[in-house]
Amino acid sequence: MKAEYTEQQRSIAAEVVNIACGYVEPLCLLSDIIAKLDVLTSFAQVSADAPELYVRPRLLPKGFALR
Repeated sequence: MKAEYTEQQRSIAAEVVNIACGYVEPLCLLSDIIAKLDVLTSFAQVSADAPELYVRPRLLPKGFALR
């Protein structure tokens, strides 16, 4: 009886692991999307809460020296 129970438990555990493996790729993709949203919302919050008005930086041509 114990051997049957152990075998059933192993079978169920293996099935759960196989089902969970199918969600790895979508969860990794979701993780990447959430990370990008986190960065963008952090930028937005910092610029909105800055003590001075945020101004987009102006990029200068390569080799241009500031004086």
